[in-house]
Order: sequence, then structure tokens, then C-alpha cells
Amino acid sequence: MILLGSFLHHEALAEILGRALEDRMRPGDGRRLKLIVNLNSYVVRLYADWFAERLFRNVLGEGVQSRRVHTKGALKDLIVANPHYTDERIRELIARYRRFPEDYYRETPYEGLIFTTGDPPRDAGSRRIKRIRRIAEKCARRLIDYMLEQIRRRADELAGERALRRGIPKDQLITPHEEMVAEFAHAERRVLKAIRDGLFVAAMPHFYIDDIVGIRVVTTPASAQRVDDYLVSCADLSIVDQKQFTGEFSGSNRVVAWRLPKDELCAHPPDESVCKMLMARGVEGGPAEIAAAYDEFIRTDPGHVRFEILTLDYGQLLESEVGRSMHEEHIRAQREKTEYSGRLAQNVESLMIYLFAFAGSALTDLGAPRIKLRGTYLPEYLEGLLQELYAPGAPPMGLTF
Repeated sequence: MILLGSFLHHEALAEILGRALEDRMRPGDGRRLKLIVNLNSYVVRLYADWFAERLFRNVLGEGVQSRRVHTKGALKDLIVANPHYTDERIRELIARYRRFPEDYYRETPYEGLIFTTGDPPRDAGSRRIKRIRRIAEKCARRLIDYMLEQIRRRADELAGERALRRGIPKDQLITPHEEMVAEFAHAERRVLKAIRDGLFVAAMPHFYIDDIVGIRVVTTPASAQRVDDYLVSCADLSIVDQKQFTGEFSGSNRVVAWRLPKDELCAHPPDESVCKMLMARGVEGGPAEIAAAYDEFIRTDPGHVRFEILTLDYGQLLESEVGRSMHEEHIRAQREKTEYSGRLAQNVESLMIYLFAFAGSALTDLGAPRIKLRGTYLPEYLEGLLQELYAPGAPPMGLTF
């Protein structure tokens, strides 16, 4: 199961995604998918803002300021405008950014709350939320990696069977390339059969995706210690994983689990503008019904969410935005250098993108998923499906004859 740790009702969402993978959707799954994704789009921002505001004020004092930005360019401009300190590398990066701003993915959409100190303002950190498209891609990549493991295991079993028939140890088996390709295809079909028979998802371990919400704090050694102290003292919070990055990028990353303040959340139901947005995305009911659904949504969830907190110094922050570990380049590498990109992988990614895109569309009925993992499709097919979600009845884009 793929569990989006920052989402409420992530287990129910995982079950829906699992049924979609195995082509056994139930009536009402589409409406439930839409409700979970869209109410989370409101709740996640609400609790993430609260937590981030409290964290930064405890670490940096009441003088910290916050503002929203919607592109990476706005964030990068702030980071280079008023450096925390300078050295040769920092001067080089800032000069290059100012000379060639078009090289830095400035138009990338970014749902961020930026924290600053001082006058002129200096970047102190941020709270960002992944876009739905990136969430879909992350789900697909985790599923594809697991499927590749299963395909390799089954291919290894086939090789073992062949070695046994020949009466030799498997490590002495010499396999021509064509036969290896055929065995991989056979193993892929075995995985597809497990999916078709409804046996795949039940055997899958739990995979958490914990970086939907990310909080980044720019620290000195003293302020890094204050972050540590705050997290230890924070009520209803526990650290479930911690990593220290080194190499091209260095910093300390923690995955934390936080028990949400349910009463506080219920006291902030979606206002009229948010209700209009939810209704435009196909969430059923008017403002009163949505408010009731929201209250039930909060009350019926266990109330534990997971997200990431990264601490790093200014030099590493600059590297991550305009230097050797630029985040956008990392995303491109993930998309372009996939280890497994066969039919099954392509279909998994297309299905995840389609399901999450449906959640944001005005359509209320998903019907049977029109992407089957056993099918064969060109990219144009997914493009047409996405166009139908946002322009029902529109002809395909491009010239038609």
C-alpha cells in the first residue's frame, strides 16, 4: 500500500488506489477519492502553516515574518538577495544566477510559505506542499520500484527452474541476451497475472511517502540546537526517522509524526471561497454539506500525520536552489533516468496521474478506470483522457481530418 503520510485518511486512499491498480473499483470510489484528495488540499495547508509558524517563532523569535510565494523564482530571488554570509562559492553562485536567471526553472509552480527575518528581509526557511502532479509521480515511482523488484525475483525463479532442468547450479547458467529479455517479459506477465487476480496489492508492504509537506529551516549551529530542543519538547510529536545528508548536499532531515489538534481544525471549516473551489472540483453538496463533511473527515481520522523537517546552513540552501544539488535538476533526472520503463511502468504512472487529475476536475463520476495495467497505450491516449477531464466533450487537440 502507498500511504501518503501527510494526508488524513491515507489508508482509505491507499485502498482506493490499490483497487484501481487491480481494476476492481467499487461504486463510490471515485467520489471518495475526490473527497479525500480535495479536503486534504485544505487541511494539509492549514495544519502545516500552524506547525511551521510555531516552529519558526520558537526558534527565531517573534520578529520572524511570513509570506506566500507561488513560483520558485520568487523563492530563489529572496535567497540570493540578502546572503547570511559570503565566500567565494556563494559569490560565484549568486553572480551566475543574476547573470543567467533563465537557467534556474524560475517559473516552476511552488506552494510555499516563506519565513524571513530582518530588514531587508533574509530567508530563514519555508514550508512547501507538493503539487498533485508530483504526488502522483511519487506514488507511481514507488509502485514501479516495487514491481521491478517482483519482476526480477520472478525472473530469477525462472532462471533457477531452467538451471534445475539442465542439472547445473544457477550461478553457472549462461543465458543469451535474447533469452534474458524473454524471461524478463515472462516475469512481467506473472506480475500482471497477480495484479489481474487481485493478489498483488494484498501482498504489498506499506510504503510511506512522507515528503508531501516539507519544512526547511536555515540554521546556524546555535539555531539548529534550538530546532532540536523544540522538536523534543513539542507535545504530540515524535521523530520516526532521521538522516544526515553528505556529499553534494548536506543537511539533517527528520520525518516526524504529529498528532493533529482536531478541535482546532474543526473550528476552522472551509470558508465560502474554499467551498466554491471544492465545488468547482466536483465535491458534492453546498457549503453546509461540505462543512459537515469536513467535520466528519477530521473526527473520523486517527489524526496522525507525517512530514519532513530539513535543517541546513545558508551555503547548502544556495546549493539546493541554484547550485550543484538544484532540486529541479534532481526531478528531471528522476523522470529521465528510470531503471524500468516498460509497458507496466508506463501504465502505472499514467493511471496515478489520471486518478489524481480526476480528483481536481469538475467531473463527479470516475466510472471504471480507462487505463488498465495490462493494456497498451501511446502517450496521446493519456493526453486525451486528461483533456476530457478538464474540457468534457471537447475534440482532441491538434488538427483532425
